[in-house]
Amino acid sequence: MSSKAGRDAVPLHQALGGHDNALNALRLLLATFVVIDHSFKAATGQPGPWSYMGGFAVDGFFAISGYLIAGSRVRTSARTFFWRRALRLMPAYWALLLFTAFVVAPLSTWLSGRSYAWGSAVGYVLHNSLLFTTQMGIDGTPAGVAYEGLWNASTWSLPFEAAAYVVFGLLVVVPRFRAGSAAFVCAGLAACVGVQFGWGVGGQLAPELTRLWSFFAAGVLLWFLRERLPRSTAAGLVSLGVVVGMQFLDRAWYLALAPIPFAFLLLWLGARLPTRLGSRNDISYGVYLFAFPLQQLLAVRHVPAAVGPLWFAVLSVIVTVPVAWMSWLFVERPSLRLRLLVPAKGRFASGVRHEGATPVRTT
Repeated sequence: MSSKAGRDAVPLHQALGGHDNALNALRLLLATFVVIDHSFKAATGQPGPWSYMGGFAVDGFFAISGYLIAGSRVRTSARTFFWRRALRLMPAYWALLLFTAFVVAPLSTWLSGRSYAWGSAVGYVLHNSLLFTTQMGIDGTPAGVAYEGLWNASTWSLPFEAAAYVVFGLLVVVPRFRAGSAAFVCAGLAACVGVQFGWGVGGQLAPELTRLWSFFAAGVLLWFLRERLPRSTAAGLVSLGVVVGMQFLDRAWYLALAPIPFAFLLLWLGARLPTRLGSRNDISYGVYLFAFPLQQLLAVRHVPAAVGPLWFAVLSVIVTVPVAWMSWLFVERPSLRLRLLVPAKGRFASGVRHEGATPVRTT
C-alpha cells in the first residue's frame, strides 16, 4: 500500500492527531479571509461583496479551537492547560500592542506630518494589556481613514476566546460530561442564538458570545464524537453542501444551524487536504493580529484609493505575512518553549475517562 493510500485509510480523528494534517493551513486561510474582509472596510468603510466573510472566518477559528482545546484539556492538568493557553494567546498580543504603539502609529503621524503623543501610546499598551480593548486609538490616530481612531478591528474576539478556554476548560472535565452533555450545551447555545439574532430578544446580552461559543461548543462535541466521525468523501461533500446552502439562509438560521456541520467540514478538510502549510510554523495568529494596523497605516497614505479594494487586499496580505512570520519566530515560538516551566503530569485530567490511545494535537 502506498503512503498516500495509507494516510487515506487512517480514521479522521487519528489524522487530526499530531502535526500531519491541514488544520493550520485552514486557520491561515481563515485569517486571510479576515484580512480580505477588512481590506474592503478599510478602503471604503463598507463591507465587501461577501459581507459576512470576516465573521465566517472567526466562526471557523472557534470551531477548530473547540475541537483542539477539548483534546488538550482532558489530557493535561488545569494548571498545565491554562499556562499553555496563556502562552499561546498573550505574548503575541502584547507584541501587537507594542508594535502598534511604538512603530505603526508613530510612523502614521510622521507620514502625515503630525506630532505624536507618546504618553497616549503608553496608555494604549497599558489600558489594552488584558485583552479587552478599552482604548481604540492613540491621540486621535489613525486619522483621515475610513475607521478613524481605531488601530485594530480584529482583537475584539480575543476576550471571547479566552473566556471559552476557561469555561469549557472547566466544563469538559466535569465527571460524566460526555457527548450527550456537549450536545445539550450546543442545543442551548443554538436556542440562545436563535432568540437573540432571530427575534431580537436579549440582543444586547453578549450576542457575539453565544454566537462564537456555539461554534466552539460544536468543536467540543465533535471531539467527544471523534471516533465516530466519517472520513468518506460523501460525508465531506454533504457537509460542504449544507454549509454553502446555509449561506443563503437568514443569518439567524445560519448561526443556529451551521456550527456542527461547519465544524465537521473544517475537521474533514483538515484530515483530507494534502497541504501541510503551517504545520510546523503557524503564522495564522500573527496574520490575524497584525494585519489591521498595517492596513490602517497604508490607508493613512491613501493606498486603498490608489489601488482599489481588491489590490489593496492582495497588498495587505503581502505586507502582513513577513510581520506575522517575525512574530512567530521571535515571539510566539520562543514563548511556547516556556510551556516546560509547568510540565504536563503525564496523566489524564481528573474525572475523565481515556477513550482510545490517539494523541490529540494542541494549539
